[in-house]
Amino acid sequence: MQKQSCDPQKIFTRLHKVEGQVRAIEKMYQEKREVEEIVRVVLAARASLGALTKMLINEKVHGCFDGKQVTQKKDLEKLVDILFDVN
Repeated sequence: MQKQSCDPQKIFTRLHKVEGQVRAIEKMYQEKREVEEIVRVVLAARASLGALTKMLINEKVHGCFDGKQVTQKKDLEKLVDILFDVN
């Protein structure tokens, strides 16, 4: 497994992007913009959240988040369950 450099700023940058998109959605709705236009921004925000999810999981797998690299199968299975919302 390749060592990933830990860069928390990337997470904060992505969070701010998502926050901006959500604020834009709220403003567009208040302004009664076309639903199709709003939906496009909702889908972009959803994609940004997906990218954030991937970044967070990568940080956990590589030990960037809490210093504990995922090395055991049960820990990886837990991440997969969360990712796919399997109980």
